[in-house]
Amino acid sequence: MNIEISDETIKVIQTFTGMTIEEFLEQTKKDLLDKYQDGNIITVKEAAKIMGKSQQFVRVGLQRGLLPFGTAFKMSNKYSYYISPKKFYEYVGYTPENK
Repeated sequence: MNIEISDETIKVIQTFTGMTIEEFLEQTKKDLLDKYQDGNIITVKEAAKIMGKSQQFVRVGLQRGLLPFGTAFKMSNKYSYYISPKKFYEYVGYTPENK
């Protein structure tokens, strides 16, 4: 995943957190994973953020059965999504030992 972060944003993060941008991003990822570790739900938005992909990427992957951590159910004209926390963590390579 490649993201561009302005120098100004990096300075603000370093000033307010005392962390490098790499440390901040890693901590943010761990915080998100910890929040949803014990069977809590994971939304498409949160999964996309953790994966560094768009929400549309996750939705279409679930709709087509290409992502092994969840499913999409078509209800009337809209889809409803379920993401298994256990399967999602396995897919992104997260284990509690990696904290």
